[in-house]
Amino acid sequence: MVFITKRKKNLLNFAFKPGRPGPAKGIKRHYEKRSNSYTYVRLERSSFEARVAYNENVLTFRDVDGSQTQAKPLRPQANRIRYVDMLRVPSSSKVHPDLLTNKVYAPALLQSMMSSENKKHRLRSAKCKGDLVIDGSASVKWGLGWKERLLCTRCRYVGKHYKLYNEVPSSIRGRKAAQINVGSQIGVASTSIGNTGFRRILNSTNIIAPSPLAMQKQANKVNTALKSLNERSMCDIRKNLVAENAKIGQRDPFLVNVERDTCYNNPIFKSDATPFQAGTIAISTMCENDTKNKQIVAVLVSNKLCRTSSMLRNKGQPVQCPNHRGHCTANVSERESIGDEGKYNEVLGDLISQNIKISNFTLDGDSRAIQGVRKFHGHNVGHRRDLRHLGNSLKRELNRAPFSKGMLKGHSKCNIRSRFALSVKARCIAELKAAHKKLQGDIITLKKVMVNVISTIILCFNGYCGTSCAKYSYVCAGTNRQAKNFMPNNVKVKMVDSDQQVL
Repeated sequence: MVFITKRKKNLLNFAFKPGRPGPAKGIKRHYEKRSNSYTYVRLERSSFEARVAYNENVLTFRDVDGSQTQAKPLRPQANRIRYVDMLRVPSSSKVHPDLLTNKVYAPALLQSMMSSENKKHRLRSAKCKGDLVIDGSASVKWGLGWKERLLCTRCRYVGKHYKLYNEVPSSIRGRKAAQINVGSQIGVASTSIGNTGFRRILNSTNIIAPSPLAMQKQANKVNTALKSLNERSMCDIRKNLVAENAKIGQRDPFLVNVERDTCYNNPIFKSDATPFQAGTIAISTMCENDTKNKQIVAVLVSNKLCRTSSMLRNKGQPVQCPNHRGHCTANVSERESIGDEGKYNEVLGDLISQNIKISNFTLDGDSRAIQGVRKFHGHNVGHRRDLRHLGNSLKRELNRAPFSKGMLKGHSKCNIRSRFALSVKARCIAELKAAHKKLQGDIITLKKVMVNVISTIILCFNGYCGTSCAKYSYVCAGTNRQAKNFMPNNVKVKMVDSDQQVL
């Protein structure tokens, strides 16, 4: 007889036995239905990592207002296989994917490779009827240039590698640079695009672009050579100017008229604004003003950007540009003003003082800028203003001028006043250019005739366009056509004596 404990006996009495109904039969259970029904979403891994958010260590999705959505994320699925990924590992029976791209070859070198390899293949196996094709798996990339070899589709013939690009002659040891790589960097340096934009263009045309590091190394070498070449070219231009001045009989052949202006790398939405701390790069260009060619005699690039200093500061090292340890590309301190044109003129004046002397200097209306040139070329340097800055100064003064209230009438008085200033500016510049051309640059006579021209312009804008314009004006024939280029036809200017004096 099997001994059964009391506890086990009680369990057997209450346990389920075949043929008996269960204890829960007939009992109705009520379950609460949730109003918020959740949906479960399984995204790709890339989309999952970009969309998922953490809320108390729970993965959720967020709406535009930051609240949780009704969708619950599931474990992400693998990314879909793209067509590009299928071409990365080609099968042996298909064409290598690199052979489906566009490559740059020198045609003469390609012909030489094909002819020589065909001869070698026939000498080795004359009865082989296979084709010689480019071995895409053994291609050697050198920037935009390539080294290729041929192999037979039937026999085991494999040719040697041929350089299908022209090399730059060099006297130093090592691998020579390809002409196409050097030429591409020269083109990039002479345009507004950089290496990133050039690589984007190459990839868009299905040309395998060089690596960014290789392009940057090549750009550093090319830009250094271009800088020295431009410096020698500008030095030759200055020497040729002195020689030409001596040939044409100038009293002092070293005296040259020059003009200078500076451009900045920051966007300017106002035509006559000069940036200061907002800009980081300033390029000052000085041109000769004696010939019609306007040749560049000096260039100065002022730069505040330095990548090395940024890397050292991120590591906690106190670094000040310029002239810190390592390679510093900045030549202007971050605390200095980028719009100090007087300092730039001082450096440019020192740069050209070995070859020429400045007689007259044409620049904008900044009186401090001329002091830098006079430091090296004497205080007798004449200060001339260019017409663009002169016209902008005239327009600003007209916008601030205290004209009478009844001079210009209309609903948009500010707009009419701005157009009036623009019209006066255009008329004055046109009169000055026409008089300078007719008088053949005679400054003394030009100053004398401008007195009558000024009175004529005032009378013309006041509505008395006729005999005075026909007699003294160089651009208005007295027919009331050139008086108001930008003014509305229905607006009349009514000047009093005080307005004429101000104008």
